[in-house]
Amino acid sequence: MRCTEMMARTGRPAAIAIVLALFAGLLATGAKGQSLEDVRWLSEEYAPINYSDDGVPAGISVEIVAAMWERLGLQREVTDIRILPWARGYRMAQDDPDTCLFATTITEPRRKLFHFVEPLLDVRIVLIGHRDSAPAIDTIADLEPYRIGVVRDDIGEHLLHIAGANSTLVRTDSARIMVRMLRGGRFDLIAYDQSVARWSMQEEGLDPAEYVDVHVLEEADMGIACNRDMDPALIARMQEALDHLIADGTVDGIIASYRD
Repeated sequence: MRCTEMMARTGRPAAIAIVLALFAGLLATGAKGQSLEDVRWLSEEYAPINYSDDGVPAGISVEIVAAMWERLGLQREVTDIRILPWARGYRMAQDDPDTCLFATTITEPRRKLFHFVEPLLDVRIVLIGHRDSAPAIDTIADLEPYRIGVVRDDIGEHLLHIAGANSTLVRTDSARIMVRMLRGGRFDLIAYDQSVARWSMQEEGLDPAEYVDVHVLEEADMGIACNRDMDPALIARMQEALDHLIADGTVDGIIASYRD
């Protein structure tokens, strides 16, 4: 029915109201008419949790996400995942609808920024220094005299800010740059995930045995961080798939294959 015919039959005010309602419905459909096939998947170099192996995404979380896709019946490949610098992916997941970033350490402030599908795995965020020079750290206040290396917008940096650390934070763009700078004496400590830091050290030719954990900042879960505007029904479907993989032992099996 044309708008002019509708106006003639219903009256102009009622017709205008109907048109506005239809338009609002179209806008709502655009906001919620999302599909899991349309989701953009982002990750970073955070081995062994997620990383690029000769240009192909790999790692614990990548295998879990791929198993979720299979469970959901999605025709996706791991090459659909974009490996980006963490700070860039973190911004994109906040700004771009239909975008998910993984694996992301879950904190209460981040719950205000993202919808989370969780948990993928647990992590231990620590302060690490060289065994011959690392300071003794009992409280966050003890950090004040020291320079601490962090990856820009990484959980290590966030946790230090949340704790109110007054030390000098030196921001880097990747874990591998950060551990190289630690070896070069550019800072006293680094704040990072325990297992990922040691993996990065091995990749850069450092002996992890020469470095020690001096303080635990947080033990937490990691999850898939999705844009706040994503349809909650899609989040629920992904959560259901992950819950199934946890219950049937798939997730534990993937994690064990990397940690054994």
